Amino acid sequence: MSWSEQSVKPPRESMISRHERANVEERTRHSRVFVRSVQPKGTKTVRRLHNTVKNFAWGTTDAIPAILGTAPDGTPCAELWLGAHPLSPSRVDAGDVEQQRSSRRAAQRGSSSSLNVKTDSSTVGPNLIEYLAGDPAGLLGQDSLEAFGPRLPFLLKVLSAQKALSIQVHPNPEQAAAGFAREESRGPDLDSATRNYKDPSAKPELIYALTEFHALTGFRSRKAVRATFERLLSLSLSPASLDFLGDVISALKSVTEARAFSKAVELVLGDSRSAQFVDEAAAQDLAELPEGHISRSGTAVDPAETFHELVSDYPSDPGVLVALMLNRVHLQPGEALAMESGVLHAYLGGTGIEVMASSDNVLRGGLTNKHIDIPELGTVAKFTSATPCMVEPDRDGILLGTTEDFALQSLRCPRLTQVERRGASIALCTSGTITLTSLGSTVTLTRGQSVFIAANEPTVTADGHGDLFVATTGLDTSLPFV
Repeated sequence: MSWSEQSVKPPRESMISRHERANVEERTRHSRVFVRSVQPKGTKTVRRLHNTVKNFAWGTTDAIPAILGTAPDGTPCAELWLGAHPLSPSRVDAGDVEQQRSSRRAAQRGSSSSLNVKTDSSTVGPNLIEYLAGDPAGLLGQDSLEAFGPRLPFLLKVLSAQKALSIQVHPNPEQAAAGFAREESRGPDLDSATRNYKDPSAKPELIYALTEFHALTGFRSRKAVRATFERLLSLSLSPASLDFLGDVISALKSVTEARAFSKAVELVLGDSRSAQFVDEAAAQDLAELPEGHISRSGTAVDPAETFHELVSDYPSDPGVLVALMLNRVHLQPGEALAMESGVLHAYLGGTGIEVMASSDNVLRGGLTNKHIDIPELGTVAKFTSATPCMVEPDRDGILLGTTEDFALQSLRCPRLTQVERRGASIALCTSGTITLTSLGSTVTLTRGQSVFIAANEPTVTADGHGDLFVATTGLDTSLPFV
């Protein structure tokens, strides 16, 4: 194996200004990453992956083990990561690599080129970052290489939440590039708990529900939010808490909607009276109102139910009040929701397939003990009411987000269906058995198994009884390469 030098390519010209681009390129020039090259150039590849389970405290204990076919042991299994994210890159199966090399040698001798990868291989080879460094153009595709640089631009996950994740928002490309350049030059350090921008990329997301799934996304109408907080006036509150509630309601009466929401969020997250108010409200019952009441507009359940659900897991957390301002969506299995830059959101519970741009840029707005940067949150968040961005698949089962970073294909019991590929792809089988075929080579996946499919692999078809999810870029390109 050899060592090759891989540079982090700056964002596309259309994403940032010349000044911001110069800052990122300067950082790139001084921050080259040396990775091990393990892939001969020009090879066409389908590689089985070994992936990482993340044991965050908010995760369920059984859903991801069920997909992986393992017995739960009581440990929270919050996310399964599939991709080339630096924190937990997938690893290529070394046995798979050797079998494909043997298959190519057999083909050169005139033997059958059929490939049936064993499912019980325990050999773990290079990580996906190292693997991609061997042939970025061939493995990622030239269009992807030009758009995103020599990296996999998306991250595929299985996400399973027992309780709510933090309320958060992600920057757009311009904000991410400028914020990263600013913090690189002024601090804090990259590994600091107060760091906001870990990279110069945006982080749009899409969640596809495998089970019933609850999420918060974007602001409800100002009229509905104000009515919700006015309901809280019926509670028995201390003078300090009553004054605080009055200030929030006054903020919501500001001249413009954007000013109203930004002032209310800043007050809720930054005022020392907020935690006391949450505690006092949590100790009391709030009468449920009928569905037609204005305070229930934009939410799948009564806001009082949302309040008590969240405060039981996050006592004294001001983020509970931010949650009351947001739309609550109840996804059924097979429904999908996109989160674009600037939209405050939180996943409350359920299991789903998540695909996102491979970035770590998160600004939090409550339901967390992590750092909250209120001024920066105010800069990045969109303080306007918005309808949740529900996403419908096209006739090929393809769901697109709001950027070109990713696309997701959902295939149920496919019958010689072409696998969507707009560059490199990762395919995950979540149930049943699916066979992938390309030029006579076959790879059979059972639940929990996955493969990386290179951009230069010819047309791949899927066939079987089960569910297959394929993540690829959202580029408008003319793959496959042949």
